[in-house]
Amino acid sequence: MSDYRLDEGVAHISMDDGKVNALGTATLASLNDQLDRAEKDGAASIVISGRDGVFCAGFNLTEIRDPDAAQGLRGQLIDLVLRLFESEKPVVIACSGHALAAGAALLLAGDRRVGVDGAYKLGFNEASLGVAISKATVELARYRMPMPWFESIITGATFTPGQAVAAGLLDQVVESHEVMISTSKGIARELAGIAPPAFSAMKRVARGDVADHVRLERSRL
Repeated sequence: MSDYRLDEGVAHISMDDGKVNALGTATLASLNDQLDRAEKDGAASIVISGRDGVFCAGFNLTEIRDPDAAQGLRGQLIDLVLRLFESEKPVVIACSGHALAAGAALLLAGDRRVGVDGAYKLGFNEASLGVAISKATVELARYRMPMPWFESIITGATFTPGQAVAAGLLDQVVESHEVMISTSKGIARELAGIAPPAFSAMKRVARGDVADHVRLERSRL
């Protein structure tokens, strides 16, 4: 479900389920296990990527349609996103293709987000499917997405990679998967060069209030 490798201090976690990288209980647990491994290895920074053409197309439909499992799955995602959002280590998201719904939520957590150009869709498309997203995700989106892009969560509109930069879901777009990975690793190394105590302290200052609001909404699930 996810692969791990350590390269010159950068822990690269890649998701690939052979399909659309749907997030289910097992996948989210696997990502957390890989983050634990990065901490144990003393990685200086982290890159998270998807398979070529798909970063993550959302929740595992079988699980999210089960009323007994859905709330737990949403809670798992919010816990993971918060872990990345508040991580003391720099986190770079390498968005390798489509990033929808829960996949778009992962984009909100990165310190830097690098996308690949192409006919890909990014955004919170839940409303177009007749589904509402959690208030916890809305709080994270509010932190990242300026108006009028933020209100796309109401309509379920999605964006091209280029539009996603203006919408606050990505920081930059490059021309190919290979360039995206190399660019992401370069950014990860650059961010790791910032004095870690200062980096983590300023992250807490800048994001603490947002994280507290997200935790409050998480407790209400």
